[in-house]
Amino acid sequence: MNQSLVIIPTYNEALNVDSMIERLFALYPDISVLIIDDNSPDKTALVVEALKTKHPNLFLIKRAGKLGLGTAYVEGFKWALLKKFKFIAQMDCDFSHDPKDLGRLITALYDGTALAIGSRYSGNDIRTKDWPWYRLLISLSAGFILRLFTGLKIRDISGGFKCFKREALEKINFDNIISKGYVFQFEMTYKVHAMGYDIVEIPIVFSERVYGKSKMNLGIVLEAFSVMFRLRLKKLLNQLN
Repeated sequence: MNQSLVIIPTYNEALNVDSMIERLFALYPDISVLIIDDNSPDKTALVVEALKTKHPNLFLIKRAGKLGLGTAYVEGFKWALLKKFKFIAQMDCDFSHDPKDLGRLITALYDGTALAIGSRYSGNDIRTKDWPWYRLLISLSAGFILRLFTGLKIRDISGGFKCFKREALEKINFDNIISKGYVFQFEMTYKVHAMGYDIVEIPIVFSERVYGKSKMNLGIVLEAFSVMFRLRLKKLLNQLN
């Protein structure tokens, strides 16, 4: 795991970030963790700063304000490539993604696979815990439409628990990313698919966040459809990457 980095964007995650960092290092002592904080009013960054003295493989990027999930990951990916990490993972800070599953995602890349997705919907099962019915309906419906129009065979097309092989990220022009928010998850999966890389879905259970409020809403779904059409057009014009 010493060639692996997990990137965790944060905004008002002071109640979760301490537990998440400690859990990750307890499970994977050799992993590196990069927290990217968008100037959280609840002082998330101060919690991370205090833990850096205890964990030499913990890193922090403090940004000026709430600049969007996608831009946070882009900054993290660029940092990871500069530091020569081989496997670059991403996950939420709120324990909706179980840290115990991270090792399975990284291990899945030991062969020719370029992207492993922690999937809520792979196979015939739906593995979401404590979700209201309308949120599940929105997620499943959006995924169906996105697969229909893009040709992606991935069941969890917008999953945010992922691990990329370095070689795939090196081929992506991050200055050409369209999405700044949560739709970034779909865009990255689509771009890896369009480059012809193998993608695998690893079954996980997705739980509702432990503390704080979910940031998902219908506007994100509408943005996804807008981005989908723009990405399809870019692919037709051979301008995707």
